[in-house]
Amino acid sequence: MTLTSRIIRRVSAFLFVILTLWSVLFYLVMMDEITDEVDDAIDLYAENVITRYLAGKELPDTDNGTNNSYHINRVTEEYARTHPHFSYTDETLYIADKHEAEPARVMKTIFRNSIGEWMELTVITPTIEKKDLMESIAYWILGLYLAVVITIIVVNAWVIRRSMRPLYRLLGWLDRYNINEQADPIDNPTTVTEFQTLNDAIQRFSQRNHELFEQQKRFIGDASHELQTPIAICLNRLEMLCDTDLGEEQMGEVIKTLQTLEHMSELNRSLLLLSKIDNHQYLDTVPVDMAALVHQTQNEYRRMAAERKVKVTIEETCHLVWTMNPTLAKILVHNLYRNALVHNLAEGDGELHIYIGTREMAFSNTGAPVALDEEHIFDRFYKEGGREGSSGLGLAIVKAICDTSDLSVGYDFVERKHRFVVGFFKRS
Repeated sequence: MTLTSRIIRRVSAFLFVILTLWSVLFYLVMMDEITDEVDDAIDLYAENVITRYLAGKELPDTDNGTNNSYHINRVTEEYARTHPHFSYTDETLYIADKHEAEPARVMKTIFRNSIGEWMELTVITPTIEKKDLMESIAYWILGLYLAVVITIIVVNAWVIRRSMRPLYRLLGWLDRYNINEQADPIDNPTTVTEFQTLNDAIQRFSQRNHELFEQQKRFIGDASHELQTPIAICLNRLEMLCDTDLGEEQMGEVIKTLQTLEHMSELNRSLLLLSKIDNHQYLDTVPVDMAALVHQTQNEYRRMAAERKVKVTIEETCHLVWTMNPTLAKILVHNLYRNALVHNLAEGDGELHIYIGTREMAFSNTGAPVALDEEHIFDRFYKEGGREGSSGLGLAIVKAICDTSDLSVGYDFVERKHRFVVGFFKRS
């Protein structure tokens, strides 16, 4: 939801509540004023009738059918004591001349005549139909509300869009911003102090980010190369040491040290690769034939598959081509292929089936008889069962490559086989 839409929705809801409360208050105040006026008129009429009655003068017509009407009845002393001497009520009376019921205001007052008898005067006067008035007010309020809302939507949309132009230009600049490149100056002239401050802050922030990013890249690259050199020297010296006359126990320790250094070297290369992927340093893309890449990988790992006695089959149903960085594509296939071989059956007779379809590429292999942890299998440094010699970064690299190349990757355990599926669906 855009900011303009959110503002208009909230203002409209607020106006609806305010207008509703105002209409209820307006109705109550208006009805109170009307009732007061009607009661004042009834009081004058009743006073005139009582005065003429007590003076023995001729009284007004008792019922004219449409205007004020009245009647006087004799009541008991007990009735006079138990009833209020002045009361006002709203009633509905049937008017014979009109053949319909009409709302009326009724006033009753109790007084004594000249000989001390208690009398009750009832005065009836027509009044307005409250239900009709309420409906009229509701219709007018609804019309007023719609008119106000439409006006506010149009005016607010115009005012907000014009006022927020600097923000939209800034958002466009941020959308084009690439931390790998030196940021262009923000061309966003505005007289609004807050937007000027925001422009300056983002310009400084982007510059600092770019500088820190460049420093990080240099540090990671330098550290990786600096580490690779002593590791390679140590490996060479240990290999030379293996050619000398060493005892069996000493030779075993040297071999273990060699394996540890090789693992360290692989871990260092993997971390450097992950860092480059995260920093979007593989930006060049070309159409990559995934099937050809799988066959090429099969040839490279043919010896390893034979040594581990893993039967590899490839099922290709279509020509799958995806635009991505060729280096990342090769690493993606290599990691999935190697993972399927390394984690296959240890006693041999393992299987690896590779399926290449229209929108997916799946690697299914035999291995552990239980499913892996789907929630953590792609986490960095996660090792299922604490497998020795594994860096825990192979599948993490696969996940990072898929994320940066608009691909999806998932895992399931089907028919006692571990299946990793790369989906080619995200590209729009």
